[in-house]
Amino acid sequence: MQKQDFWMAGSDHIGIGMIGYAFMGKSHTLGYRDVPLIAPEGVPRPRLVSIYGRDAQKLETARGQLGWEQGVTDWREIVSDDRIQLLDNSGPNALHVEPTIAAARAGKHVFCEKPLGPTANDAFAMWDAAHRAGVKHMCAYNYRFFPALQLARQIIQSGEIGEIQHYRSQFLVSSSLGEKRQKSWRDDIQAAGAGALGDLGAHHIDVSRFLMGADPVSVQAVTRIKVGSADDGTRIETDDQFAALFDYDNGALGVVEASRVAGGHLVTSRIEVDGSKGSIAFSMQRLNELRVAGADKAFRTIPVIRNSDPYQSSWFPPGHPLGWVDTFSHEAVHILGAIAGLHDVEPIGATFRDGYYCSEIIDAAIRAASLGQRVGISYRRLND
Repeated sequence: MQKQDFWMAGSDHIGIGMIGYAFMGKSHTLGYRDVPLIAPEGVPRPRLVSIYGRDAQKLETARGQLGWEQGVTDWREIVSDDRIQLLDNSGPNALHVEPTIAAARAGKHVFCEKPLGPTANDAFAMWDAAHRAGVKHMCAYNYRFFPALQLARQIIQSGEIGEIQHYRSQFLVSSSLGEKRQKSWRDDIQAAGAGALGDLGAHHIDVSRFLMGADPVSVQAVTRIKVGSADDGTRIETDDQFAALFDYDNGALGVVEASRVAGGHLVTSRIEVDGSKGSIAFSMQRLNELRVAGADKAFRTIPVIRNSDPYQSSWFPPGHPLGWVDTFSHEAVHILGAIAGLHDVEPIGATFRDGYYCSEIIDAAIRAASLGQRVGISYRRLND
């Protein structure tokens, strides 16, 4: 099928087809529903046309709750539906590849959850397909849409904290320690690709690239499976704990760790960047604040809820805090605006190139952990 010109003068809606209706499907749907309230002029309104799921009964319940027009149990119906111009893939990792590539080849714009593919080879194939099709493509790294992290990026790029020396982050949860541990697709190596590394660590790996504008060139890593089986005896196959040491091409050192067995943590997500003149610190638990230290070695807290801060004026008067779920609204406005030609997906949004790079880094960390030694990281280029 030839690439269709879905965005034409006078059109004010983009038809959406979504894969998945659980955690991420709900989050993305909430994002689309906010678009008419917060989007600037010129951003097309989303039409929630079709949502895919494998269980027809659960799908119909979710369809009604989330407000989609129809539910389908074959994702190919979304790809072939002329009412749909954007495929939003919020399904499990193993379901990212085939539907997204098929949609791109059919001329639909594509928006896919992270990690882009279960492996770097998968992610590269997705990037290549979207690039060749000439469609807009974005990977859903929602941390990029926290106002505080956009401010952090601006400060780093301005040179205020000097030459970047060190990036460090932690993503700690206790989800593997439930009293009735059930195996899910995230615990299956074929379905997920990686565990805490790919699910949690991927966010912070992407944030490191977003903030510093630098790529890891080598990695040393350790992964562990601390809870090896579910309550029914089913084997857990993916890591629930990892730590990695990265060298970046800007000379910075990076320390990234994540855990699903951090008993005292519901969700703790912390990021720090140290420069020769100062430091920046961010915590998702205080996501409307950015802490910045300068030459005086004293951290000050900046409330990122001013009209001059990203997105604030689209929501509420200054001083009213935003939440985690609002990042999905910012993502929705961003991809729809990109489709309308108002801006590019990058550098604020993560393209499929960014998604591929992150998958390549994750695969290298897995190799490093398996070999017990530092390994180099290289990135493939597209052949136009």
